[in-house]
Amino acid sequence: MIPESFIQELLNRVDVVDIIDKKIQLKKAGANFIACCPFHQEKSPSFTVSPSKQFYHCFGCGEHGSAISFLIEYEGLSFIEAVNELANTIGLKVPNEEFSEKININENSKLEEALKIANNFYQVQLRKSPKAIAYLKSRGLSGEIAKEFSIGYAPEGWQSLEAAFKNYKDETLISAGLIQKNDQGRYYDRFRDRIMFPIHNAKGIVIGFGGRVINPEDTPKYYNSPETALFQKSYELYGLLAARKKIRDNRYALVVEGYMDVVALAQNGIGNAVATLGTATTLFHIKKLTRYTDEIVFCFDGDNAGRTAAWRAMNNSLSAVTDNVQLKFLFLPNNYDPDSFVRENSNDAFRLLAKEAMPLTEYIIKYLTQDNDLASQENKVKFLNDLEPIVKQITAKKLLLLFKKRISQLVDLDIQEINQIFKIKFTNDVIKNPTPKSNRIPMSAIRRYCLFIILEPEIANLADQEMFITEKIDDQLARAVIEISAGEEKKNTASIMHLLSNRFGQEIIIELQTQLASFDQTMDINKEVDVLRLSIKKKHSTASKKIVLEQIKQKSLQSLTEDEKKFLRNMGKG
Repeated sequence: MIPESFIQELLNRVDVVDIIDKKIQLKKAGANFIACCPFHQEKSPSFTVSPSKQFYHCFGCGEHGSAISFLIEYEGLSFIEAVNELANTIGLKVPNEEFSEKININENSKLEEALKIANNFYQVQLRKSPKAIAYLKSRGLSGEIAKEFSIGYAPEGWQSLEAAFKNYKDETLISAGLIQKNDQGRYYDRFRDRIMFPIHNAKGIVIGFGGRVINPEDTPKYYNSPETALFQKSYELYGLLAARKKIRDNRYALVVEGYMDVVALAQNGIGNAVATLGTATTLFHIKKLTRYTDEIVFCFDGDNAGRTAAWRAMNNSLSAVTDNVQLKFLFLPNNYDPDSFVRENSNDAFRLLAKEAMPLTEYIIKYLTQDNDLASQENKVKFLNDLEPIVKQITAKKLLLLFKKRISQLVDLDIQEINQIFKIKFTNDVIKNPTPKSNRIPMSAIRRYCLFIILEPEIANLADQEMFITEKIDDQLARAVIEISAGEEKKNTASIMHLLSNRFGQEIIIELQTQLASFDQTMDINKEVDVLRLSIKKKHSTASKKIVLEQIKQKSLQSLTEDEKKFLRNMGKG
């Protein structure tokens, strides 16, 4: 593994402001820098970057971390990739990675290179194929849009890729999903006579392909790369790299069913569409999209397959819904897909459909009542049975309250009865007026001590560990903070928080990060810590006396030592 000492040096030497400012535009605001959060849609900036603390924190969505975590979340990098990228920016070489990690990185590089070569090959073959070009033109696609999405063509031959690779039988090509080997040991291309759509990750690297048939009689219609070390379908979205800016600009993301839909919509000026990769929408897809917008519109064909896919997407996305994230559902008229609808109507007509898409709860009710008129008590029971597992997955309190009110109207029950049926506590329905939050977060003296040491690690004193004797979480935290801060290597706030994240749960780290982000650093920290030491030592002394007193109470008067008798006399004087 990468030595922890190197991570500390890296976090001490990089400037989180410089790293983030290269990705999003920061503005100076007092001692910090601010911007609209890149991880959720917002109109006014709540994303703060602190040069003194060397971390970022969003007061809107709670995202936080160091320069390393920013690259992981924003660019979609792995931990090792983020460390390497940061090291490159300041001219450091990452030392002593484990051999296995080197092998994995080397293997990933080979996969990336193979996919890159194949992608270039497919694009050249498209330019040479009148049949493929004619097909794309028949779908209304221009050469410009084909180039923008790096669309290619896999020829009909069984071993066409042999012309692109020196060693056609290289195992890397099999691992990358470019060729296959049958039971007789014969190698052949995985993709043949298909329009090729390269799938890119957040860094713009090709990680896989989707191949679409030209001949409508061929099956399957879409054929995807297998999952590899680079490509996991449940995490990736086709077209997201190109759509990110348009999603932010339009304030919603459009999730469609196929690659061709994404490209055809982009051709017609609708550039905020993405597609899942032959799998149902997952929580990871939703999380990715909510970095750019708070509204997601699922677009499905109006046929049975489209309705089935929509219901599956709804179920998979429920737990991602919040009072700020909206899911909507758009169903096109029969015999239309997004491509054909836009070509026969207009992009304005399509945008109007998207604007009028059904909100999540309306869609759920419509789906469950399409074959259930709720006319009988039995039908109402069936409706409630179908709803119960759905309602229990919704954690957005305001949305849940309004949804249950709508349900109660449909089945002629009051909301308390709905709560009883779904076994939901009544308190879930009480939405109190929020009281204004103070910038100062209430906390114990020990927690304040911890925060001061994290902010100013050079004032840490190993002797202070003796003040924190219990196994309560704040005492454990204080001992760890002192140990880390008083070490030989120089530390800053970001590097201390990184080390603490290896010892404590996510809940504690998030709480610390929020408290640090709200902490007033204008006070005299040295003086504050001196005052806190006196206060904590006094409490520690009182606690110790209570422990000794309890021990003495267990003894008879005759068995007391002289020291114990002296202790009791002093207690009496106090």
